[in-house]
Amino acid sequence: MGVPLLKKKKELNYRRGTTAHSCSECNYYVPVKDAEKREGRCRIMGLKPGRAYRILPHFICDRHDNSRSLKRLRGW
Repeated sequence: MGVPLLKKKKELNYRRGTTAHSCSECNYYVPVKDAEKREGRCRIMGLKPGRAYRILPHFICDRHDNSRSLKRLRGW
């Protein structure tokens, strides 16, 4: 049964990521401050509270963008 996926998650093909790419590296990922839970929110999908808006750090969607992280690593 469970909770149905958000329409936005279906549109953006939210799925399990690879070892090289994940939501936790994305510019839009916002980690939750609670140290107990390993989840976050996405600025694109929504920052509202609730299980439907939960984003797992090892998943990925089609809007994945980690350009800020790459710039920092490359020293640009």
